[in-house]
Order: sequence, then C-alpha cells, then structure tokens
Amino acid sequence: MRNTVPTLSAMPQQRPSRPVPAVDPLESVLRAAFDAGEPCDAEGNPVIEIIAAAPSYELLAEQVADRIAAEMPETAAKMDRAVFVAHVADGLRSVAHDLCPDGRLWCTADPDSHADPREHVHRGPQIAMHGAYGADVMAFQLSQLGDGPVELAFVGNGDWPELNLDQVDELIEDMAVHLDRLRAVRAKMAAIRTAAAL
Repeated sequence: MRNTVPTLSAMPQQRPSRPVPAVDPLESVLRAAFDAGEPCDAEGNPVIEIIAAAPSYELLAEQVADRIAAEMPETAAKMDRAVFVAHVADGLRSVAHDLCPDGRLWCTADPDSHADPREHVHRGPQIAMHGAYGADVMAFQLSQLGDGPVELAFVGNGDWPELNLDQVDELIEDMAVHLDRLRAVRAKMAAIRTAAAL
C-alpha cells in the first residue's frame, strides 16, 4: 500500500494556526534541570518552589551548569563555569528575596545592614559547612562597606573540636565541596571588582 500526500485542494480548509514561539535552548535546559519529579501545574509546567537555604542556590546553579555541559557542550566550553554558577545563584536568590536597594544582586538585602542611609553594608549569603563535626564551620561571605571594594569575610573563631574517624571522613568529603564553593565566590568577587572598574 502506497502512502499518498493529499494536495492542498484536497485538504479541508483550516484557519492558519498561530506560530509556535521558538524555545530558547537555555530555557529548556533550565526547565529540565528542575522538573525531574517536580509537581506540575494544570498546563504541565513544572512548579518550582524555592524553599532552600542560601547555600543550596549554588548547588542548583551547579546542576544547571552540569546540564548545559551535557546538552550544549559547545556553549559550556565557552563559558566560565564559576562565573556562570555565581550569576545563576544570584538570580535564584534575587527571585526568592528582597532586592538590595543599591542593585547588588549578590547582596542578601538584609534590612539591618541597609538601615543607615549614609552607608549601606552589603553582605552575600553565608556559606558554611554543617555536619557531625560541627555547625557553621569555615563560614565565609562576600562583604562590601558602602562603595568600597568587595571583600571576603571569613570566620576564624579559634575553636579546636575533637573529631572521631567518621567525623573526619565527613569533614574531608564536605571540605572538597566547600573548596569549590569558595572558588566560585572568589570568581564572583573578581567579576564584581572587574565590573566596578569599568
């Protein structure tokens, strides 16, 4: 049996359909990064509820970068991963929190830090390790006083906790991830300083 294609005159007349909007490849990658197992709305769009603590925005951004690397390797090869992750994390954070009145996306916009109209203190999210070995270990955050240079504030309280072997193993594993976070914040710091110099 031979398949035949109907001619234009043989086809029933239909109203022209609206053009389908082009899908941005980055949008599809972002959606795919978040929709695995997530609930959907009535139209089938993934419902993304941001309930994570501040450090997990970086983790979500890392997942987006991994997905881009897998699905668009040419694009991934051209981007600075650490800067990309920092910008995506800032974007997620800005959607979930109030914006800094001075427009600094990396700032958590803490009202107390912006209370003095003469000089605002800008602080990024505090990033720290938490585990059986302790809480708020090796915490750091970006900080800026007014229009001064962006710096890294680092907690060094001088404690000497004693850990067992399992706690040491957990600390080592978490330190590797924490070091990547520190590198990403360093890249963000460099990008902010470069942009300020322009």
